[in-house]
Amino acid sequence: MDYVIETLKSFNAKIERLERSGFAKKFENEVPEVMAKFESPINFQSHGDGNFTLGGKIESWVPDYNEDEIDAVVLTYRVLTQNNDRISLASLAKIYNSDWFPEEGMQRFNEAREKVNEYLDSPATVYFEDGWITIRSLMDIIIYGGLAHTNLKKERIFNSWVRSGASGFFKVEFMAALKFMLSYFKYFKELNEVTIQVIEYNKQLNADSGAVAPLPARRLG
Repeated sequence: MDYVIETLKSFNAKIERLERSGFAKKFENEVPEVMAKFESPINFQSHGDGNFTLGGKIESWVPDYNEDEIDAVVLTYRVLTQNNDRISLASLAKIYNSDWFPEEGMQRFNEAREKVNEYLDSPATVYFEDGWITIRSLMDIIIYGGLAHTNLKKERIFNSWVRSGASGFFKVEFMAALKFMLSYFKYFKELNEVTIQVIEYNKQLNADSGAVAPLPARRLG
């Protein structure tokens, strides 16, 4: 159990660091916005049912896009989402789905993780000719192609976004996704805090039966 407590505390320490970040403080109660302008001539085509396309040279940007602040958040985000890391969500899932773990706590963790995956696998607001791109794919391209430069294919895609002049729309969606993920990271931190309390309580009791106390109710704020 000592290893479990250490893992949960290490995860929480990362989240507390995220909460102190400039990005988290700036967008705690604000929504990132994108600015754009078209250069003449502009080609407007209506496709019916309210759908339309605009053609022409575009320039877009996010006034509050601070790369240093975002780099600091992404550094921790990568640790928490890479499956092989000791304190990733995948590692936490192994703890919360252990045989000894209370069913109530297991259910809360799995439900929250499922909501995270549903969000990441949902389509982004940016549409391409060959279809929608998922939020997960958009984040991967910006992180591993635009910020970390660790994937050549993703870097080429990111550079094409920059050249298109539409990168502001991708960046604002990326920032909104980071904001969403931060809210759930905080929730997982709260679950961990309760789990640590329960484990330490049971350790003090040193119960021969090995029974584990139930988790008290916690809600995502």
